[in-house]
Amino acid sequence: MAINLVKGENRVLNMNLFHVGLGWDVNCKPNEKFDLDVSAFMITSTGKLLSDDYLVFYNSENRVRPSNLSKIVRDTEFVNNEEMRQKSRPVDPELSVIGSIDDEDGETSEDGDDETMDINLDKVNPNISEIVICVSIHEFAERGQNFGQVDRAYVRLYKPGQAEGEGEFVYDLTEDFSACTAVEFCRIYRRNGEWKIKATGVGYKGGLQELVNKFY
Repeated sequence: MAINLVKGENRVLNMNLFHVGLGWDVNCKPNEKFDLDVSAFMITSTGKLLSDDYLVFYNSENRVRPSNLSKIVRDTEFVNNEEMRQKSRPVDPELSVIGSIDDEDGETSEDGDDETMDINLDKVNPNISEIVICVSIHEFAERGQNFGQVDRAYVRLYKPGQAEGEGEFVYDLTEDFSACTAVEFCRIYRRNGEWKIKATGVGYKGGLQELVNKFY
């Protein structure tokens, strides 16, 4: 049975290898583009990114959809980090956080996860203390968009093989982010030798750039 998190709640993670599925429903005009993007900020104890390589998000140079998205991507499928960036999905240097393929039109799933990250905590750089999972609206200013057009937003952490709609940890965002253009969903962090998850639900009005400014 899934553990349903509430805002501000902390839980010990009982898994080191898992998917992070994020989903949402968008209310907009027919044929109107509305592109939500998931990103992971891998930060140190200072609250800042270790380096540019530890922002894992959609803006990899080339993306080719893997043949099987339902499994955890293994580092053995690629020679190194750069090859993975070029041929598949964005990833950190240790291949511990593998970003989602960008769903540019919001049509990946009607009811299930819209974007999915893969995380292997055993591979995380020891200098990283937190992984902050966020979602932002692409080109929100140009399109005049915000999270007031987004319903049923959630994040779930689940083991390989679990079906959509299931999960070890689920956090449904019921807060009002109508004026926001980016939302911090949750934080995965080290504490006393173990990994925990915290449901945060913090909204921002400056999109991805405000998040970048905060964590750089």
